[in-house]
Amino acid sequence: MIVLWDLDGTLLLDDSPQGGLGVFAQALREVGGMDPVAIPDRHGKVDWQILDEIRQGAGLAASLAGPLTRRFKELSEEWYSQPANACTPVAGVADALLAVHEAGWVNALITGNSKVRTRVKLRSAGFDLDVFDWDHSFFGEIYPDRAALARAAARAVRQGVLVGDTGGDGVAANAGGFAFVAVTTGGNDAASFAKFGPVLVVDDWTVQRDDFVATLARLAR
Repeated sequence: MIVLWDLDGTLLLDDSPQGGLGVFAQALREVGGMDPVAIPDRHGKVDWQILDEIRQGAGLAASLAGPLTRRFKELSEEWYSQPANACTPVAGVADALLAVHEAGWVNALITGNSKVRTRVKLRSAGFDLDVFDWDHSFFGEIYPDRAALARAAARAVRQGVLVGDTGGDGVAANAGGFAFVAVTTGGNDAASFAKFGPVLVVDDWTVQRDDFVATLARLAR
């Protein structure tokens, strides 16, 4: 069984100034010459989707989509490599990752972030990148939304559980046919996940790690 972890709000918290919002704006200023820059709501979206909404909102040509994405990745790596912009691991989640591994299951990733952005964020938060199976991880740099990302994951993952903190993760779990473990560590409450049919809602990994493992064991039978 593969456990597909969302990144922001699930594994880590982006405590950098404005949650790294300036990286989006800087990419558009440099590539499109736009200032000021209007940033759309990013909640539950993939990087490609956010950048394309920014591009379209600024009235920029589709031909700038590639350069905008490339510069955004470069700026993200520079930003999160600075100690002042480091992310913070969610309390207790490292022990949950270890418990998955010790049970003989696989930790992987499913996130709206690009692979480059995911790696540098995880490093900044002190995670060992070798904890994750990168061959069975999925990133939001080429998919239009979370549902498309999840459907791609479903083609490669026979038995998976998706762990996430937003309604977008619930949509992804349902679209991919994955069992959904909802977490409130990103700020959403349990009631907001009810319509997605979560098999478990985690409020605190330090308290509910064993419940999580027991739920996975039941699903793996």
